[in-house]
Amino acid sequence: RWDAIATYINNLCRQPDPRTKEECIEKYNQVASSAGPASASAETTKTTTPADGSTGGDSNVKDGDDEIWTEEQDALLQEMLRKYPASMEKNERWKSIAKGVPGRNKKECVQRFKAIREAVRQ
Repeated sequence: RWDAIATYINNLCRQPDPRTKEECIEKYNQVASSAGPASASAETTKTTTPADGSTGGDSNVKDGDDEIWTEEQDALLQEMLRKYPASMEKNERWKSIAKGVPGRNKKECVQRFKAIREAVRQ
């Protein structure tokens, strides 16, 4: 799996010094660990908010921007990025990609893609 990710990253970023699978794993672990504490507290807040008796309609709407992506969601995002090429019209491409990643919307998929791309370039 990580060989495929390294190949994908190298094809996407076209850096003069290609990344190895070990470098990709290390970068992923850095990104995942840096998102941990803030995301955990945000998830706890979201979980407890509806139970505290509030009845606001928007309190139950998921704002996935600060939630941790699961391995399954990351894998599906990668699969959808391969399935829907960059040659497609951008809005339609990202709509299609988001449909293939349960629990995520177009904006979240774009943000995740940009965050991973930026982390890999560093």
